[in-house]
Amino acid sequence: MAAFRWSQMVLLLILMLQFIAQTEMQKTFLTVRGGDNVTLPCGIRRDTKNKSDETAWLFNDRHTYQTKTLVKLGNSHIEMKTISDRLSVTANGSLLLHNVTEKDVGRFTCRWITSGTQHDFVALLSVITIFEQQNSEKVTLFCSVLQYDDCLHEVKWLYEGKEEKHSDMEISQHSCSATVTFPTSHQKLDIYPSLTCKVTNSDTKAVQLFPCSLQSSEEIQSTPTPTHHWTPARSNNEE
Repeated sequence: MAAFRWSQMVLLLILMLQFIAQTEMQKTFLTVRGGDNVTLPCGIRRDTKNKSDETAWLFNDRHTYQTKTLVKLGNSHIEMKTISDRLSVTANGSLLLHNVTEKDVGRFTCRWITSGTQHDFVALLSVITIFEQQNSEKVTLFCSVLQYDDCLHEVKWLYEGKEEKHSDMEISQHSCSATVTFPTSHQKLDIYPSLTCKVTNSDTKAVQLFPCSLQSSEEIQSTPTPTHHWTPARSNNEE
């Protein structure tokens, strides 16, 4: 009986090792501001001559965690493919997402299968929102990070590039968010250009700076929408 149990354990271990060998996974984090464009990478995907190879983009939202298939591609994918008015796939398999919204926060997986081996490249997309609340006495600015799972970001407001605040300001930090409050007697056009939301990923230690500035509707319409691309092996993008 003991020998039989030992053989079962050895067989189970072999099956687990085979499964691990057949599945390779990489992961990256992308944090963008609402309204931006972003390119989600497909990792090491490349075209091969094997007609059975395929690529698929999967999405898990932050509310239901259910998996949705966005698109499936054959091995012959060598040009841009439009999925919808906001989604398209580039020639190298990357997913281009236009005008990011809060609904896009989630886990994107590029699944590339070749010669029986499954390669998963996961991009966890987070979205920064900056908004204002005002009453007769004070103005409060909120900077928050919406993300797929537990909070992995530290959020801080900087004044003139430093954590030291103006004497009339109140700055508070919360889970994945921060607020700054100042009296309405201050001119917002003077204060806003001096404020920056600093977001640090606690996993990768990457730092991103999001300036707070007021724009008129004409300026917003004439300003090109930023496009974010994944850069390999980059741990800090503070500028």
